[in-house]
Amino acid sequence: MNARLLRPLLILATATWRESLRRKLLLAGLLLSLGFVALYGLGVYFVFQDADDLGMFRTLAAYQLVSFGIFVSSLLGSMVVIFSASGMINGEAESGLLQPIAARPIRRWQIVIGRYLGYGSLFTVYVILIGGGVLALTRIFGGYADPRPFAAIAYLIVQGLVLLGLVSLLTTLLAPVPTGIAVFMAFGLSFIGGVVRQVGLLLHNRTAEAIGAAVTYILPSDSFFRMSLSQLAPRIANPLIQDIGPFGVPMEPQAWPIVYGVFYIGVCLVLAVISLARKDL
Repeated sequence: MNARLLRPLLILATATWRESLRRKLLLAGLLLSLGFVALYGLGVYFVFQDADDLGMFRTLAAYQLVSFGIFVSSLLGSMVVIFSASGMINGEAESGLLQPIAARPIRRWQIVIGRYLGYGSLFTVYVILIGGGVLALTRIFGGYADPRPFAAIAYLIVQGLVLLGLVSLLTTLLAPVPTGIAVFMAFGLSFIGGVVRQVGLLLHNRTAEAIGAAVTYILPSDSFFRMSLSQLAPRIANPLIQDIGPFGVPMEPQAWPIVYGVFYIGVCLVLAVISLARKDL
């Protein structure tokens, strides 16, 4: 890909950063998220300040806390990426911001990919700050060294990029508010599907397992959340104790869910480009 094709992508991604930083929604989300990280650190500090002699139970308690912390980080990050990007096509078209861009010698696919890169990079920085803060505070105050912290954050980032792919498609079809609501509901459905699958595994119920697995094909975001949790689980001898967590058994990284997640993003972006190309701006 030559520089003439890359330059519009970088321009649009940079413009996305500038526009997002001006919005009060993103600022409010960041401040609330930082408040959560501060409260989380305070809670971890008081939980473990007199817990030096708990042994293995200290490790399990720390894993419980970091699992909840990562879940909230995932939830907040997903809300930020969904509602900040929900108007990136139709919302800007309605407000008249997209027409000057479309009138320039910029192709429709460059608009979609440029916006995706902008919001995707913004979300990546957000997750590194919030999720990384949770892991760091757990280590400082709880003494819990996560086995693979960088991999855990990476899977959370991919989870958000999957959601952003669906947002990119729906924002070419729906208004900003319906787009945000639809994707957030799909995000919740994906999480419930993961819970149903976990219950099916626990009870050896193949029907529940199949239903939960089918939901992950509609939106595979929950798979990446559970793979992220697997990178934080303590490596101890007893597998039953190791799998004790607030969200059930973590999902070990597998090639197929990762490949499908990347494929899902690609399909959403291709369909978004096709949809935008058919629009009369």
